[in-house]
Amino acid sequence: MKKEILMGVVFAFFFAAAAFAVPITQIRYEATDLGSGRWLYNYEVTNISLTPAIEEFTIWFDYGLYETIAVEIPKSGWNELVVQPEPVLADDGYYDALTLDTGIGTGQTVNGFAVSFNWLGVGQLGPQFYEIIDPVTFETIDFGYTVPEPTTLLLLGLGGMILQRKRRQGKKTEYRH
Repeated sequence: MKKEILMGVVFAFFFAAAAFAVPITQIRYEATDLGSGRWLYNYEVTNISLTPAIEEFTIWFDYGLYETIAVEIPKSGWNELVVQPEPVLADDGYYDALTLDTGIGTGQTVNGFAVSFNWLGVGQLGPQFYEIIDPVTFETIDFGYTVPEPTTLLLLGLGGMILQRKRRQGKKTEYRH
C-alpha cells in the first residue's frame, strides 16, 4: 500500500512540474482535409517570451508519414523552403521559414504559414517536432511540438466522446444477450 502511495506522489510531482513549465514559443496548427489523402496544415507561430525575435523556424515531417510536401500559400516577408523526406537515407523532410524582415517579437503571433502534403499514416494527424533556429549560428534556440488549434482539439474531444459512448452502448448490448 505504501509503495502505491509513493508512486502516486512521484507521478503527481512530475505532472505538476510539467503543468507549470512555461513555453517560450508555440506553433499551433489547423489541419484541413483536401481529399484523396492530401492535407493542409495552417501554422500560427507565437513568441511567448523568447528574446530575440523568432527569425527562423523549422517544422519536421517524419519519414514514412508524409510525402510531396509543398508551400501552399507563400507567406509575405518570409523565405520558405521545403525539403522532401529522403527514401534512400530514410531521412525526415522539413519546412523552414526565414524572415526577410524583423521576425516575430516577444508577445507577437504570426499566422498564414500554409503547407500541404500527402498523409501516409494511419489514423489521425498529429503534432510535429519544431525548432526555433538562430539564422546566423544555425543553433537551435528553442524546440517543442506543434499544438492543434482549439477547434481541432474540440473536434478530437467530440469524436472521442462519441467513440466512448458507442463503446458503452456495445457493452450494454453484450450483457443483455
